[in-house]
Amino acid sequence: MTWYKTGTVAVTPGSNAVLGTGTSFIANARVGDAFRGPDGEWYEVTNIASDTAVSIAPNYQGVAEVAGGYSLAPMQGYVKDSADALRAATQVIASGVADMQEQVAAATEAATSAGRSKTAATEQAGIATAAAEASTDNKDAAQLAAQQSLGSAQTSGTAAERSETARDSIIQSEQAAAASAAAAADSAEQAEAVTVGKAASGDNNDITSLRALTADGFDRIRQGLAPLVGATASVAGVKGLVPPPSIADRLKVLSGAGTWVPLPTGAAWGAITGTLSAQTDLQQALDALSSRIGATMVNVNGGANLAVNQIYTVTNPFPNETIICEAQVLFGGVWANPRWFGTSGTTTYGTTAGQRFSTTAPGDIYVRTGTSAMTVEPSAGGSAFPAGMGNQAALPCRVLVWRVKS
Repeated sequence: MTWYKTGTVAVTPGSNAVLGTGTSFIANARVGDAFRGPDGEWYEVTNIASDTAVSIAPNYQGVAEVAGGYSLAPMQGYVKDSADALRAATQVIASGVADMQEQVAAATEAATSAGRSKTAATEQAGIATAAAEASTDNKDAAQLAAQQSLGSAQTSGTAAERSETARDSIIQSEQAAAASAAAAADSAEQAEAVTVGKAASGDNNDITSLRALTADGFDRIRQGLAPLVGATASVAGVKGLVPPPSIADRLKVLSGAGTWVPLPTGAAWGAITGTLSAQTDLQQALDALSSRIGATMVNVNGGANLAVNQIYTVTNPFPNETIICEAQVLFGGVWANPRWFGTSGTTTYGTTAGQRFSTTAPGDIYVRTGTSAMTVEPSAGGSAFPAGMGNQAALPCRVLVWRVKS
């Protein structure tokens, strides 16, 4: 091959980069080629980045050049390498063909052996024949692959893989034939075991014995189990309970003594008899408990409007009792708890109620109104009033009171 010298190159002292102008390095250079630089020294091409850029080793030793002359000399033995590769591929192909011929012969012998299996194993023999046919197909495919592999070593490698597949198919054929013979033998043994001693016809009384069933057990099944013994109308049997004396006694119950006795009668349940109204002590206790349960409503300020920033006292409707209170105001025909809302400082909105306690007993109810209004807009205070009620300064008020059970 001739040296490549087209174009010019630019080099820099101490750098491994060679930049070409008018060059085609990709098509005309190989890694390992010799590069003769503008300084007349020889370098090795270590990388080809593009048609106008290559790398060399060692780094450039001469002076800088912008458009210097150069030469690329091929140093690889391409022709010898190709010949050696073709020779090695031919040897591999020849060896593969010989192996495949032996495998074809073995597959033919396995198919013949499978054909001599017993008649009862026809289905299994068919599987073996199919496997033999598959191995023949693999043989043809392997021969075709061998012919195609004469052009390159890579194709010959594919043929070798196919020959391995053919050998596996032969082994599978032999295994299928052996399985067919074993299955035929098993079928014959099973048929013999089923038919030995089997009666062709006859009545049930022709059967003289059954496995796992004694003569006594068979007789009990045929005639029915013997009745339980030892049980009378008044005595418990060894194997059963005392039967009821008669059909009229079927509503009786079996006592712990083993006898049938009638169910208890009357309305006696412990010490309580008769109706609930007859239990005067129980009725009084229930009435007293009922009087302690419930709630009541108490008006504040006699039903008149309340003013802001005031405290009103309401007498406890359950004297000396602990209670729970809720203040409600009337607005737009709706009674509801206006809630309580405070802002910065001491400005508050709403109405609240609560019970005061002394050191010895519960006391009366105190109702407090906000410093600026008795209500607060529901969106701010969360009351049950409709939105848009605003902050109202004077409204009627009542207190809902629940008695706390003690």
